[in-house]
Amino acid sequence: MFDQHNGIYGALLQEYNVERIRQLNRERDARLEALKTRDDALAYIADVRAKIASAFALPERTGVPEAKITGIIDTPECRIEKIIYESRPGFPVTAHLMIPKNLSDPAPACLFLCGHAQEGKASAAYQTGARTLAANGFVTLLVDPVSQGERYQFTKVANNFLVNGSCTREHNMLGKQMWLCGEFFGSWRAHDALSGLDYLLSRPEVDRSKVAVTGNSGGGTMTSFVQALDERFTMAAPSCYITSWQRNIENELPADAEQLPPGILASGCEMGDLILAYAPRPILLMGQKNDFFDPRGLEETFEKCRQVYKLLGAEENIKMFIGPGDHGYSVENRFAMYEFFSRHASTAAISAEADISIPAGETLKCTVTGQVADLPGTKMVRDLIAEKAAQLRGAREKLDLAGVKDVLVNEMKFPESAVVPYCRNLRQAFGNEDNSSGFVFSRFGMETDKGIITPVLLKGPELVKTYFHFPRTEEMTLYIPHLSSADELSKVTASGIVAGIDIRGIGETRSWNCDFHGDNFFHIYGADYHYNGCSIMFGTSLLHERLRDILGVIAYIESIGIKNIRLIGRGQGAVAALFAALLSEKIASVKLIDAPESFESMALAGVTLWPHAVMPFGILRYTDLPEIYELMCAAGKLEIVNFADNLMQQVY
Repeated sequence: MFDQHNGIYGALLQEYNVERIRQLNRERDARLEALKTRDDALAYIADVRAKIASAFALPERTGVPEAKITGIIDTPECRIEKIIYESRPGFPVTAHLMIPKNLSDPAPACLFLCGHAQEGKASAAYQTGARTLAANGFVTLLVDPVSQGERYQFTKVANNFLVNGSCTREHNMLGKQMWLCGEFFGSWRAHDALSGLDYLLSRPEVDRSKVAVTGNSGGGTMTSFVQALDERFTMAAPSCYITSWQRNIENELPADAEQLPPGILASGCEMGDLILAYAPRPILLMGQKNDFFDPRGLEETFEKCRQVYKLLGAEENIKMFIGPGDHGYSVENRFAMYEFFSRHASTAAISAEADISIPAGETLKCTVTGQVADLPGTKMVRDLIAEKAAQLRGAREKLDLAGVKDVLVNEMKFPESAVVPYCRNLRQAFGNEDNSSGFVFSRFGMETDKGIITPVLLKGPELVKTYFHFPRTEEMTLYIPHLSSADELSKVTASGIVAGIDIRGIGETRSWNCDFHGDNFFHIYGADYHYNGCSIMFGTSLLHERLRDILGVIAYIESIGIKNIRLIGRGQGAVAALFAALLSEKIASVKLIDAPESFESMALAGVTLWPHAVMPFGILRYTDLPEIYELMCAAGKLEIVNFADNLMQQVY
């Protein structure tokens, strides 16, 4: 909770991320300003195209996906074929293929990608846009995303009330679960869409030389991604997504799991590089005047991209439109898209939108029940995650402790050590001031990273003693809390002095930026989720950075002569404590309280409340917690008091 002890440094993570994104953009702006010739621009484009491809690591597609037509709706403007195609074996994607009436020759095509509408392709705005394109000569494929429309993934899962039928909550739950297997949800979404493109281009009605892609919000995200990943598109129009990652971070704006390409910022890319990846392809960037995706960022991105297009002699190929209203694929934005696509496809101008009613007795559903979960033999995302986890478990080698450490350092890229940080002697604080049994916290601030202060709260055997300078003792126990050292230290039993380390985002550094969500630290869109997402794009994670904090404190206390160092970790702090003990040779022993049972159980659970920030990317390729626990116990370095399940409840 937010009180005298928690959130004292509540702006710390926000300002840390603002500074690092601003530094990235200072460096990127210098690179863009150095582009003087067409060849300079082409070299820049090739570079960012490769970096974007690396961030997504798409699976290989092997041709036209398996597909079937489950029904046809005839309307005055077009024929709507109800399509179910498989983007992976047994993994169905529901879509509408809208074919113009009276085609005599192959026609332009459009892949239409839905935003975060619960109803997916049945959304009125997306039906209107897609059917208007079809009524005016574009063969259009309108696709349901995962967890929208007919593709909800948690309808038959225990505890599914925790995702509450929300597409964005489902996305974030799936995103963190597959992360443990080394999978990025944005790659899954892009793969679904590009498999749809494979199907669309296989149709004889399509002119493959005129292929558009558009979408709004989450569909604008996917439009921006897939047009940066595939050369077959000849024009694109993302709406209500393009701004800049700098504006998003400055504005404390969380994004869905699929919107956080791992390492994209670490590679030096900004959102505008998605646009430049296939420059000078014609592209229309759209936003709204009152959009949470900041239109100032859209204008800045447009101008920087326009300069590159100008070097390529194609300045007319990039346009911008900002609608007058709120976030959404408004009629104004749709008409801007119609005009842009018609011009670049050399088709007649569109003056009116299609009627999206359907004949009586018809339905837009591709499935009988309205959900692919009810189709016989269907694989859901969780089934494919389970298959991947089993494959990884069967393939991984049995490691010793040295092998585990090697994996953490060389594969997970966890820090192996830290420099001795500067220590601030902070003002003491009083635990439970209104109670005579309260005690004094001596407080210190370790500068473990540029712009990061890691508070260390000391509880000594003499409860009312204040240490104005960090005590030099023979031994010390370091406590890594679940949520707050101040709230938890009174429950910790250990000999001598106990030092609670409020690693970044915890306790005194708990963020009061971003969303509070009723003071729910673990909310699926809260600050912990958001700042972990920022770190993911910077090529790390909060877990990496929290380990840097712990190792920094260890380096400091060792530098002042403390040799016997023990660790205790509770809840999410148990994960960080375990890894710190593996990484640092200075730790004599570690005790875990409310520790997670395994990473695989997080990946395979119907839902897990363990936060994304404790989940190392791809860890199941190499090891899992039970294997590490066994090795550490055999070495006499680990005591496990009890475990917590995937609802973070004590089990034994």
